[in-house]
Parts: sequence; C-alpha cells; structure tokens
Amino acid sequence: MYKTSGQLKQEAKDSLRGRWKDAVILNLVPSLLQILSVFLMGLIIAGIIFFVSMFTASSSFESFDSQKGIERTNIEQLFDEDFFDEGLTEWNSEYKNSNFNTSLQVGPPSFVTPIMNLVISLLMVGISFTFLDVVRKREDQSMEFKDAFRIFNGVDFIPIFLINILTYVFTFLWTLLLVIPGIVKRYSYSQSYFIYKDLATHKDVRTMGATSFISESKELMKGHKARLFWLDVSFIGWYILGSIPFGIGLLWVNPYVQTTKAAFYDDLSKGKFLLAEEVDEEEEWTSF
Repeated sequence: MYKTSGQLKQEAKDSLRGRWKDAVILNLVPSLLQILSVFLMGLIIAGIIFFVSMFTASSSFESFDSQKGIERTNIEQLFDEDFFDEGLTEWNSEYKNSNFNTSLQVGPPSFVTPIMNLVISLLMVGISFTFLDVVRKREDQSMEFKDAFRIFNGVDFIPIFLINILTYVFTFLWTLLLVIPGIVKRYSYSQSYFIYKDLATHKDVRTMGATSFISESKELMKGHKARLFWLDVSFIGWYILGSIPFGIGLLWVNPYVQTTKAAFYDDLSKGKFLLAEEVDEEEEWTSF
C-alpha cells in the first residue's frame, strides 16, 4: 500500500517539526527569487489596470465633451489643427529613429531568463536532495544554507545538468503535439533526479547515460502520475495564500511542498534504488 496525500503531508510536517527555520534558510535563494517574481507581477498588473482605467476615463471624457458640444478655449483656438498634425508626425518620426524607444523596453536580456531558470532548477534539485535525506534520517540529517549548492560540484553537476536539459527537451517535444501529453510526460520524468541521487550512493553514475535515469523514472511512475498530479493540485491553495502578502508565505510553503514530494518518492521507490543494506528491513516489509 502507498501513502495517501494526507499521510505524505503529515510525514513532511513531522520531518520539519522544530526545524522550520533551517528549512526556510535552506530554501532562501529560490524562495526570494519567487517572491521577487510575485512582486514584479503585481506591479505589472497594477500598471496595466492603471493605464486601462486612464484610457477608459479619457474615452469617457471625450465622449462627454463631444455630446455636450463644449467649445474650444481661446488658447486652443490660437493653434491650427495642421500645426498639431505636423508637429505630432515629426515627433513620432524622431521618436522611432531614436534610442529613447529602446530604452523604455524594461526587462532583462532574452538570454538571461533561461539561464536564471536553469540555475534555479539546479538549486531546487540540491534542496530536494537534502529534504529527501531529512525525510529518511529526520534529526540526524543537517540542513544548512550551503546544501542548496550541493549540485555545483565536480561530480553531480554534469549528470544533473544533462538530465535537466533532456527532460526539458523531451517535455517540449511532447508539448508540440498537444499540451496534455507534455504534462503527462513531465510527471513521468519527475523522479529522475531522486533516482540519480539514490543510485549515486553505490554506483558510478558517470558511466550511465542521463536517459537511464529518465527511463527508470518513467517505469517507476507508471500508474502513479495521477497521484502526484493530485498532490500538486492540493497545494494550489497554499501557493495562493503564500503569494498574497507579497509572496512572503512562500518561504514556508516551498519547504513544505518539497519535503512532501521527497516523501512521495521515498514511499514510491521503497528503497528500490538503494543498496539492500541501506534499507531498513522492517520498513521494507511493512510498507507493502
């Protein structure tokens, strides 16, 4: 038998009990980037609402002005319409040919976003590895800020990087067919990183291709993709609540979600990718 979503969440809470401060610090960098994204999105939405309201108000005023037949003031009558048309045309021409238009294009260069997403995803992998250790070892496993960067070493970086790139490419190609197959495949590949972590404890993973871990994940997730999907759905409310106060709540929501997903993998794999002696015999037999 496999654990329910409620049981997995309770296991995550038990694993983090008394250690939420450490969990927040461990997850600090990606959480702050998320909070920044929420804040910027709020500014963008507020700006759009402001300009739409201004445009609506301007249109309403012009409609009212035309209906009432308000006469132009003496100052307006000093100028001829042709003067305005010519001046506006000349200004538009100079504006388009100047660098002023380019300077208004706010946002990072196009190549920055993919690089930033890649760095964040690698950080999240390292953090999820630590939370998996916490689920298995509880208080015996430390949680430190530096653990978020555990992937950036000479051993794990290249394999994890290749898994990341391949899962993205495969998911993207499936999405080209239809959106739904892309989502399904995303869940099929979701356990690749955890499988790599477990196999790396007793195998030379550098001799294994990145597709090996993806294939193992596909096999492991057969019949369980819907379980993980509904587990994700159950966190939507938490993400909404965490995003309301400028995203500050995400500092606690993210560790909770990641620890729950680590518990999901631990329950699903049941030590399949670990050495036999690393699995508690009693737990192995009572988990079925």
